Amino acid sequence: MINVKKINSSYNQLCSLISSKKIKDALDVLKDLISKAAFSDYFIQQEHLESTYEQMLRYTLDGVHDPEREKIYQNLQVSILKLADKVRSLLLMKYAGWHTFTLKADLEKKQKLTGKGVIETLDDLAFRIELDEIINEDKTTPNTSDLRRRDLIMEIFKHLWLTDHYMEAENGLVGTLISCRDFTWYEQSLQVSAILLSALRYWDEQKIHRLIDFAEMEDPQVSGRALVALVLLLYTYDKRLHLYPSIIGRLELLKDTLDMDKVLEQIVLQINRSRDTLELGKKLQEDIIPEMVKLKPELEDKLRMKDLEDEDSDEKGNPDWESVFKESDDLYRKVDEFMKLQMEGADVYMTTFSMLKNFPFFNELTNWLVPFYEENPDLSEVYQQEAEGFNPEMFISGLKKMPFLCNSDKYSFIFNVRFLPQEQKQMLSSAFMMEMEGLSEMVSDEELMSGDFVRRTVFVQYIQDLYRFFKLSPFKNEFEDLFTGKLDVYYSSFFNTLISDRSVFRNIAEYFFEKSHYEEALDIFEMLLKDDSNNPELLEKAGFCHQQMEQFNKALKYYDKIDLHGKPGTWVLKNMALCYRKVENYELALDVYQRILIETPDDIKIESLIGFCNLKLEKYETALKQYFKIEYRNPKNSNVIRPIAWCYFALGDLEKSDKYFNKVFEANPDYFDYVNYGHVKWAMGDRKAAIENYILSTNYSNFSLKELHKIMEDDIPMLLKNGVDKDEIPLMMDYLRYSKK
Repeated sequence: MINVKKINSSYNQLCSLISSKKIKDALDVLKDLISKAAFSDYFIQQEHLESTYEQMLRYTLDGVHDPEREKIYQNLQVSILKLADKVRSLLLMKYAGWHTFTLKADLEKKQKLTGKGVIETLDDLAFRIELDEIINEDKTTPNTSDLRRRDLIMEIFKHLWLTDHYMEAENGLVGTLISCRDFTWYEQSLQVSAILLSALRYWDEQKIHRLIDFAEMEDPQVSGRALVALVLLLYTYDKRLHLYPSIIGRLELLKDTLDMDKVLEQIVLQINRSRDTLELGKKLQEDIIPEMVKLKPELEDKLRMKDLEDEDSDEKGNPDWESVFKESDDLYRKVDEFMKLQMEGADVYMTTFSMLKNFPFFNELTNWLVPFYEENPDLSEVYQQEAEGFNPEMFISGLKKMPFLCNSDKYSFIFNVRFLPQEQKQMLSSAFMMEMEGLSEMVSDEELMSGDFVRRTVFVQYIQDLYRFFKLSPFKNEFEDLFTGKLDVYYSSFFNTLISDRSVFRNIAEYFFEKSHYEEALDIFEMLLKDDSNNPELLEKAGFCHQQMEQFNKALKYYDKIDLHGKPGTWVLKNMALCYRKVENYELALDVYQRILIETPDDIKIESLIGFCNLKLEKYETALKQYFKIEYRNPKNSNVIRPIAWCYFALGDLEKSDKYFNKVFEANPDYFDYVNYGHVKWAMGDRKAAIENYILSTNYSNFSLKELHKIMEDDIPMLLKNGVDKDEIPLMMDYLRYSKK
């Protein structure tokens, strides 16, 4: 069965093969796609491309010199991709059942009724007369609230969105939108979205050029949206951009007119903030996210070794690292830092407003992407609700200025206000005006600190608008979701071409690192290490990323490199030792802990870990001395009693083990203590007491008979060493099963 998923999968495979220069494989995939489309003209085109490639191969291998070969080769790749685009579009039209193609057919039918089914110039467009009303200086320009004008803007949007290839008419139309001063910023901004959706549906080089035209405009509202759209499209089609040198050339020129380093950094960071939207919403709704702790019946758990350690975990970040995003620290911890989340661009309202997208307004596709503006005819009902204590004009004007709500949520908010009782409207209006006063001061300060505040606000709001469109809109299934996957824009060729300042990569890596996106952070840290291979902080952070991803051997390679090129700090040594423990290399872990102890001789935590390593290495007498040392220095630490009791058991001194386990039970025993004490009693020949302790361990809600059997199997060597009869062990296990019935 042919479906959208299979069509797109084959199409994406073909694009990847072209990128890898596996032309024959790409042609084979193309042939298979054409067979599904069953359109004879495409078979002819495919055979021609196949023939051209065979001929080129033959000439090349025959040693024929052709100065045009590279150009022919590149044109061949472009031609294959163009044909693939056509075939994919035809297949989707036949099998997807999308409303998009119904609209496209209606648009083409309407155009044919004008007598000019083929559009070559602006004069051929079905809405040319309405367009003239705006661009003709001799005519009175229709007011922006005029429904005829609004219909025209919708017609332009549909035309730019549903047209596959931009020719003279479309290029001229965009030129008119940009050059004619009678078009407003919000009308121009909406057409940016039309081109974005059009290019996502069907690649065309001219669509990228038209977005660059918009990006060069002075109005930050329009240019900001165009820059976001460009980044998303260039990332989507990155693998084919090298085939279009004119695009690369224009992007290079854009570097000279815009601060592209800062622009790209801001956009890429904001795109990646979208990944945290759902988690952030959950944190804000629930305050904390419950964590499930898996039972790990390892020796350190059994002996509650962590109770000997202080609260500072080795797995925390190095306190010596300087935070690049200082304003982001502990954002979720305090309510009064909620505004910092907003200032950073976090999508704090997605969860709240996702429930307010059912107004009829959102049944129209363009309304998911239209900027919030006061003249919008859809706000007419709100303007009519003026009452004591509620001034809709002032309210809407204030809402427009609010930088921390995206356009889509502003519409949700204002439409919801219509249904509030009068008293609530007054209260809301009063609170809102107070908020606006404080906000005005904050925005004023921000503008003083940063001259690109407006542009950054556009980036944030537009990306959040797009996020809602692709995640919530009823049209989302007809578009490939841009906000999925790793969103590793920083890896793309166009990004590396446009970035001049390498610190941009570092800043993006630091953002990922501080947000615990270790895989993405590692990608960039390792890329930066290629140019600065001995940078200690980069090595530390790369190692820490591997460590957090539980790739302990890889982490050790980075920590060892720091050790080779200088004196590593205590933080590095602690994490080295931790990684050695994780890979069960207790000998090397012990060596590192002993190095740390030289620097911090009074560190009880390190003393306990040295004891633990000796214990794991079965050096029980050495471990026992270590724990006695800790007990002597800290007699109130009852937790050291547990490993002492176990060491005596391991050494076969059952009387002393029994004595110390009794001390454990005077403190705060857990199920592991009952299991361990059961072992001691069994070894001492007191089977009844052993059974009682084993059964008591299973009374804990998080410890079952199954876990008990697992631990007993692991401890068989120790039981045998202490004289327990091998034949009794399976009998004891079965007896416990009957006892728990």
